[in-house]
Order: sequence, then structure tokens, then C-alpha cells
Amino acid sequence: MSHQRIGTISYPIGQARRRVRTEVTTWPHATIFVLLAAMVLAGFCLLYLWQGTTILDLTAQREGMRAMLTSTEEVNHYLEFQIEQAFSLERVSRIAREILHMVEPSNIRYVPIDS
Repeated sequence: MSHQRIGTISYPIGQARRRVRTEVTTWPHATIFVLLAAMVLAGFCLLYLWQGTTILDLTAQREGMRAMLTSTEEVNHYLEFQIEQAFSLERVSRIAREILHMVEPSNIRYVPIDS
């Protein structure tokens, strides 16, 4: 039996060809418009929620940084106080007397300088 090729489908010669009817359903334009509007509205709602959560997150980070800054400033003030105490004249004088066995001068001699 020989075949006749039409398009990509080959039919036997002499047989009746049937047309296949397919119905294409199309959506009304109003339905498509409503769906697009709903998608856009949902996008804006998600954007609004995302912005809100981002603002809350950044606010919490800022407050955490402020607390850390306050703590760091307190440590800084404490260390400055410790440095002032370590290099105070009273402490240096006490170390000179007790550890290095130095004494206050009792007799001060002045050397005249020629002008």
C-alpha cells in the first residue's frame, strides 16, 4: 500500500481524511484584566510588607548598635580613669619612695649660670 505524505502526517492513498476539530477556549478580556489587576495588587501588598519588615529589622539593628556604643563608651571612660591613675604624680612618687628607695631632697644646691 502506498502512502501520500501531507505535512508531517502520512495518510494511505484512497482513505478519507478526517479533520480533527479542536475547540480553543479564550478568556474574556475582563477576566484577564481582573487577574492582572489582582496580581499587581498582590505585588504591591508584598512590597509593603517587605518594606515594613525591613524597617523593623533596621531599627532593631540600630538599637543594638546604640547599646554597643554606650557599652564601649563606658569601657573607654573606665580605661581613661585607669590610665590617669597609673600615671598620676602621687603614684609615681609612692613608687619612687617604696620600690626605688628614693628620698625627698633635704638640701637643695643651686648652680649659678653666667649670663
